Amino acid sequence: MKKLYRIIALVLFFTPLLSAFLMFGICESPGEAPTAQTEFKIMTYNIHFGQGYDDKLNLERIAQNILTEDPDIIGLQEVDNGRITTQGIDMARWLSNRLNMYFFYYPSENEHQGGCALLSKYPIKSTVGYMVPSISSQRVLIHGVVEIDSSLNLDVFVTHLGLINWSEDMTAQVDFVLSKTNAVMSGNPKILMGDLNLENDTTQIQTIRTFFNDTMDGYDKHRTFPSYLLYDIPDEWIDYIFATGYNDVIDSYVVTDFVAGIDTPAEFGSDHLPVVTILTFP
Repeated sequence: MKKLYRIIALVLFFTPLLSAFLMFGICESPGEAPTAQTEFKIMTYNIHFGQGYDDKLNLERIAQNILTEDPDIIGLQEVDNGRITTQGIDMARWLSNRLNMYFFYYPSENEHQGGCALLSKYPIKSTVGYMVPSISSQRVLIHGVVEIDSSLNLDVFVTHLGLINWSEDMTAQVDFVLSKTNAVMSGNPKILMGDLNLENDTTQIQTIRTFFNDTMDGYDKHRTFPSYLLYDIPDEWIDYIFATGYNDVIDSYVVTDFVAGIDTPAEFGSDHLPVVTILTFP
């Protein structure tokens, strides 16, 4: 009987540790990295916890929308893990397996809060997550070092900032994010992307542009929210991909059409449209 009690005690002790280990995501090995290339496609996508404008939870639709572009590196926001309202799915792990990519996930407070995720075709060497100073809903910033090859690593940052109409201090949030990106002195190219909930003409976005180049600069059709309006186009410019240390921007655009010939809410897996940029690096 004592032996049985010991076994039960060990199970009870190690189960929470294992759960905590899995909660923050693991940079798993989905397979070999792509062969040598010169252009890299980057995507940022607020996936709205997998729920589209038709009010249906459908992660396969999110995966299909991503696959229309086949990006090399993805920054995701509003990624859930374990909530009853989203059927308890570990969304970062599910998408990592579905897309055959490495991943890192960091929740906003615990496993029952939506967070941010980084997915990559290339190995993610190291990762760290930060709690962004928040007044209302907790926001996060994640940093992953993506190893392209022995001569090229990328410092990739993904974030989702708060809402002005929730009395959030957006200047404090942007200053915190920049303090973390500027503290990285690796010499690697840097990418900062996500749903910043800030319009293009705000002072906070202008501050970011003093440290990063806006890869959408000079490109039209940047509006990303809401993804579907029956008689109009998206009217808010709040999703961005910033970068430094690259050679050139080959193209940059908002993905507006996922299924040819379809123009209904069923086409959109989220309330945001993804942004894509194609960069070359030294």
